[in-house]
Formats: sequence, C-alpha cells, structure tokens
Amino acid sequence: MLNGNAVRKNFTFSSDAEAEKLLQDVLSGLHSVLVSTGLSVYLGGSYGRGDGGVRQDRENGVLYNDLDLFVFAEKKPVAGTDALLKEIARSYKNRLKVDVDFSRIMTVQDIRNNAQRLMMQELKRGYVLICGKDLLEEHLLEIPAENLPYSEACRLLLNRGMGLLLAADKLASNSADTDFILRNLYKAILGAWDAILIASGNYQWKIGDRLEAIWKSELPAIWKELYREAVDFKHSPHRVKKEDMNDFWCETRAFLCSALFRCAGVSVASDLTDGFCKEHKKRGELNWKNYIKYCIRTRQLFVGLQYRIPSVTMLLTDLYAALAAGPGKLDFESNLYRQWQIFN
Repeated sequence: MLNGNAVRKNFTFSSDAEAEKLLQDVLSGLHSVLVSTGLSVYLGGSYGRGDGGVRQDRENGVLYNDLDLFVFAEKKPVAGTDALLKEIARSYKNRLKVDVDFSRIMTVQDIRNNAQRLMMQELKRGYVLICGKDLLEEHLLEIPAENLPYSEACRLLLNRGMGLLLAADKLASNSADTDFILRNLYKAILGAWDAILIASGNYQWKIGDRLEAIWKSELPAIWKELYREAVDFKHSPHRVKKEDMNDFWCETRAFLCSALFRCAGVSVASDLTDGFCKEHKKRGELNWKNYIKYCIRTRQLFVGLQYRIPSVTMLLTDLYAALAAGPGKLDFESNLYRQWQIFN
C-alpha cells in the first residue's frame, strides 16, 4: 500500500498504537478482498491524511472518524461489484463501530471533471492506495488552495449548516446520540471558517495553518476559541456535553451565519441571494448550465437569473432561514432538506 503525495507513517493525529494497528489490519484485509477486482481503491478523509481522531473513552471502539474509501476504475467493473462493496462496508462497519463509506465507482473522466473540488484536492494531498493502479497520481492535477472555486465554499456552508440542523433535531428530541450532536456542531465550526478562507482565496491545506489564520483575523475572540476547541475535538474526540447544549448550538449557529454573510459579502439576510449571485458572477461561475442542471434535477422550471448560480448555493438563503428559526425539529419534508439530498 502506498501513501500518496505525503511522507508520513501514521493514520491518526495522536499516533495511537492501537488505532494504528487496527487500521493497518483493516487496509490489509481490504487489499486481500479487493485486489482481484481491478479497481483502484483509496483511503481518504482524516485517516488518509494522517490526522484522524481516536476515541478517548473507547466505549464505542477505538476509531472515531468514518472510513472514507474512494473507488476508481479505468474500465467498466464486472457485474456485482457494487453489491460486493456494500457487503464489505456493512461487515467492517459492524466490526469497527464507525461508518465505512465507499464512493460510487468513478472513471478517469470523473477524476478530471471533479479536479477542482475540495474533496478531490484534499484526497490528492493525503491518501493511502489500498489496491490497484494509482490513477490519482496519473490523472488528478494539483490545484493551489487559493484557486479553489467559490462554489466549494458554498458547498461547505450548505453541508455543515445541514449538519447543524440535524444536530438541532437530535437536541429537540432529547437524543442520547451525543457523538452525532457534538460531531456536527464542531464540524460546523470548522467548516464556517474554512468556507471564509476558500471564498477569500486564503485557504490553507493544513488545519494548523488554518488555526493560525483565524487567530490572526479580526473575528471575535469567542469564535477563535470555538475554532481552537473544534480542532482539539477533531484530534481527540470525546462525549463531554456542554452545561447548556442549546446555548452551544446557538453560538455555533451565530458563527456559521456570520460565515454566510461574509462569503456573500452582505450584512442583512434579504441581500443573501443577490450577494451570492454577484460573487459567482465575479468568479465566472454564473452560467446557463447551472440553470439547466437545476431544472432537470428538481424537475421544475424557474424564472430569474439567480438560478444560474451553482445548485448548492441556491439553497443557502433557505438554510439561513432554517437556522434563524432556532434549535428545534427539522422538517424532513421541506424544500431545503429534499433538495439538499439531491445536490449533496
């Protein structure tokens, strides 16, 4: 197995011996099962980058982050491959007590088409090749962090904002799933600042550099402390609740909503849509292709130039409205939730 584009020895930030051995055994097992498929399979995400989390209490296993497995093929895979991947994922999820997620099987053209995505560029800079030919090394060009598309900041805000709403739904239900709630709150904090950096062309690949950037910024001290706390949680996750989790949710919401305004370049909610349109236009990301894609995937026709912005950005004004309503039950039948599932 090959470490991609980075010289490192560990999967976890803390270099925890038990977690390191477990992951090495898992990847060896995956190699044995998948090597005959002809697929190129990679471990990405936090463990692929070498900064994965390890549970402090070990009550729910050792690993904390999901295993993000990316799958590519030079030619059409044999029948039954998708079913095999699903079965492998189910088996390892039961063993490891974390989600094991295989991506859809992507082609070389998919690699090229999605080269500007944050997900792909982070994968390029930190992966472990489990089996197959290293197609990322051959076909995925490195893009400087300052050249990440503005739409990636919007995608990050949408996904982290929806995670925040899902956490609110758990809180409103008095759920005992503390892992889920804390994970999504801290991911929203990290994502809010990361989106600001992407939108301003100042993103840094290393989380330590992003932490340093927020510390030098003019943001309120409370948000700087929140970000530092979120970084600490990412590296050493726990299940210690705040004294008032609703207050914590509201602090996190305030940070993420501030990021929405900053990325749109506006100061009031009524200007959000126009602000996002102007920012996309300035970056050349306003086009009719986005409109056609939006109409096809939603099976509706729309009037208005704002529909020429990327689909994920279309939902950010609705996201703000849902967040502004405060912590509570999430409407799973809402336009926001349904379209997030389509475009996520």
